[in-house]
Amino acid sequence: MDSTETTMTTENRAAEKTTPGPSGYRWIILFLCWLAFTVIYINRTAWSVVADSASHSLGLSVAQLGIFATSVSVGYVVANIPGGILADLIGGRAAVGISLVGSGALTFVFGTVTNLGLGIAVQVLIGLVSGADIAAFTKLLSRWFPLQERGTAFGLYMTSTAVGGVLANAIIPSLMAELQWNGVYFVIGVLSIAIGVLCWLFLRNRPPREVAPEPKSRDGRLSILMMLRNPNLVCLSAAGLGMQWGTLGFLAWGNLLMVRGLGLSTGKAAFLMIVVSTTAIGAKPLVGFLSDRVRGTRKAHLMVLSGYFVVILIVFGFMHSYGAMLAVAPLLGLGVYGYTVLTNSTVPQYADPRYVASAFGFANTSWQLGGVFAPVAVGAVFGATGSLLLALSVLAIGPLLGVILLVPIREQPQPVAA
Repeated sequence: MDSTETTMTTENRAAEKTTPGPSGYRWIILFLCWLAFTVIYINRTAWSVVADSASHSLGLSVAQLGIFATSVSVGYVVANIPGGILADLIGGRAAVGISLVGSGALTFVFGTVTNLGLGIAVQVLIGLVSGADIAAFTKLLSRWFPLQERGTAFGLYMTSTAVGGVLANAIIPSLMAELQWNGVYFVIGVLSIAIGVLCWLFLRNRPPREVAPEPKSRDGRLSILMMLRNPNLVCLSAAGLGMQWGTLGFLAWGNLLMVRGLGLSTGKAAFLMIVVSTTAIGAKPLVGFLSDRVRGTRKAHLMVLSGYFVVILIVFGFMHSYGAMLAVAPLLGLGVYGYTVLTNSTVPQYADPRYVASAFGFANTSWQLGGVFAPVAVGAVFGATGSLLLALSVLAIGPLLGVILLVPIREQPQPVAA
């Protein structure tokens, strides 16, 4: 090596040392996204906690109770793509603020309903107003965190769903004892509005400097056709539907499958589901952290986790004793929730950087369809056979298809965090 090359190498190293890294404010952005999504998930979980009390107050049947949960889900699925487009047009900060304040106000109104029709209408509106939230969070995090940190960032952010569920089940019963079910929605509504205002004040759409090279923007205006022409995004959306088939189907049927299929008590089945769900609090950050540090593509990491999900579902189906199921439950939790960090954090990598939120809305609409169809299929098989193994095998078909649908994706290995 001659003196000129030595000098250039020294200068390059010096330049690397003096090049400013990502802004420290990215952690404030992450915390606000996490806090907002936690409150959103408390809101989405609240109905399952207050439903019994509300049924007596409103004179609702068991079948009618389920309509409320379905109503907000329908509104949410319908609003995913429009909400993502809105977040791209007005920015993640404004979209989060509007979504939280709007859903908070409607949540407060829901506490005043006195009949089924009005309640359904308000729940649909809450779902519609909430359509921009997750897409906006994804857009913000992808802007502020470099590619080699996104797995960690999304892993931490996505613990909000588990934390929100735990908090809802821990706090709402005490609130109901003091405020009745209506008062719970008054409190959640005010809290959502307050967090929405906080996000409006402190979220920022762009970091002071770009944190990672982004793919060049394609020419053309945003359209559904543009997203359909993106093969990586289409494959990820379809594969994620298969994975969510397994997750949402299990969450919908898990308790009843164990009670009816194995004769477990309701309490034992519920505890198993709690173990499966609380695993997500540790599993999601772990998966995100490792994905930033293990060489290979996000596609490869996803294929491993989706394949693992298939295997652990089948293994759980062979369990017959409560002790064995309890031992395997944390491993099942990793399968049920672990891949979600990668599906969410990979969308920005495949999307046109101008339209990350729209791309996420497109993908998430596909993923949520897994929760529409899987419970129907599992119910039909379990109703005909009464077999836990066959029911879980039906669920395993989804992530198995997910592995296959990921194969056509073409990408370069992501940079590995130091």
